[in-house]
Amino acid sequence: MKVVITRPKERAEYFKKLLENSGFEPIIFPTLELKYNEDIEVDIKGYDGVIFTSPSGVRGLYKIVKNRDALKDKIVAVIGEKTGKEVEKYFNKKPDIMPNTYTAEALLEELRKYKNLKFLIPTTPATRDVLKNNLNADLIYVYQSIEPEGLKERVEQLKEILKNEKFILTFTSSLTAKNFLKYVDNEFRELIKKNYIVAIGPITAKTIEEFGFKALIPKKYTIEGMLEVIKNVRL
Repeated sequence: MKVVITRPKERAEYFKKLLENSGFEPIIFPTLELKYNEDIEVDIKGYDGVIFTSPSGVRGLYKIVKNRDALKDKIVAVIGEKTGKEVEKYFNKKPDIMPNTYTAEALLEELRKYKNLKFLIPTTPATRDVLKNNLNADLIYVYQSIEPEGLKERVEQLKEILKNEKFILTFTSSLTAKNFLKYVDNEFRELIKKNYIVAIGPITAKTIEEFGFKALIPKKYTIEGMLEVIKNVRL
């Protein structure tokens, strides 16, 4: 069975290997490109903590922060274990806060007791405003999520490839889903409805529903969790 990976190319390889090792045929089909903003600098001395909502936010801050050791004295909050591992890798610090449910809403609940503290959120302009609107926090755009050139034509080409196949579409963020599904024509729509969509979590699944599709969601909002759902679909 073919599984379409729509996450950015540099973040697709791990998922690809997991799928291949489980007997699936992955198709890397990025609907996002990540462009890091290295023309700015940031000094985090004036902040009590840093909130990371994605691995890309970790990498983006690492590229521009003046004093990387300063993070060791800050409260570090993350959404998800993959982001937490990136913090350990780049800043040599384990996160202080990580909710059991990997959503901004769950992280916000964990952070409410810190409402009087000042946070920095390294992120992208495409980020949701849940944390910014409910915390004393500043956003810094350390990367951009850009739609790849020629995506509309590539979606049409993918439709032709998948016409006589059983397949699963996977989306690891709302933006990967939006960029793909907005170019789906009626023929492709009917084809998708005969197959499956797996979303990494409820926020992404809600976006998919707005386009008229239903998505399966893993119990744990990770790539590994998605793989377990895909294995069950296969059966």
